[in-house]
This record gives sequence, structure tokens and C-alpha cells, in this order.
Amino acid sequence: MNNVSTHRTHTPQGRAMSWLPLIALLAASLQIGCASFPAPTEQMAVSTAAIASAERAGAVALAPTEMAMARDKLARANASMVEEKYERALMLAEAAQVDARLAEVKARNATAAKAALTVREDNRVLRQEIERGAK
Repeated sequence: MNNVSTHRTHTPQGRAMSWLPLIALLAASLQIGCASFPAPTEQMAVSTAAIASAERAGAVALAPTEMAMARDKLARANASMVEEKYERALMLAEAAQVDARLAEVKARNATAAKAALTVREDNRVLRQEIERGAK
């Protein structure tokens, strides 16, 4: 009878080799996971439109901090798109949209407050003229 041992020796190199297929599988799934996240082109367009709308509302002058933040985040989102970091691009584009909407609301609020002040002043002048005419 042949007494050849079928027992394998486990060397550190042999153990490391057994992990290679698992590591390769994990690396491949991470790449697939990143590649499967779609480019947020629609959100980029929505954010760009939100910034343009805020600009038309006068936010550059009336809410400059929020506009600067919105533009910065959109620029970083565009850079992330170029780098194909779509998840980050989406997050930044959404944040840019929020900042732009805030800037627009602040600008419209400031414009409305100014208009209300003008109406109050016009009413005051009109009352004075009426009082003078009644005397």
C-alpha cells in the first residue's frame, strides 16, 4: 500500500493565494457598482436652470452668498461628472439646486419688501395730499 499523505500543507503563501479570487470578485463588484450609478444629467440640468432662475430674480445682488455657494457646488458637480464620480455629482448638483432656490426666494422676498415699502410711501404721500386738499 502506498502511504502517501494527501494532507496539504498550509503555507502563508498558500493561504494568500486562496484569498485572491475573493479579492478579485470584490474589486470587480465595486467597479460594477460604481459604473452602474447613472450619470445625473437630468439633475445637472435642473440645477443649472435653478441657478439661472435665481439670477433672473436678482439673487446675484440680493443673495450673493447663496449664489456663490450654488455656483461653487455646481462647478464641483461638473468636475465630478468629468471624473465619472456620478454619485458625488448628484449630491453636489442637488445641493446646488437647494442653494439656488434659497437665493431666489431671498431675492424675491427682498424685491417684495422693497415694493411694499414703495407702496407704503406712495400711500403716505397720497394721504398728505388728500389732507391738504381737505383743509
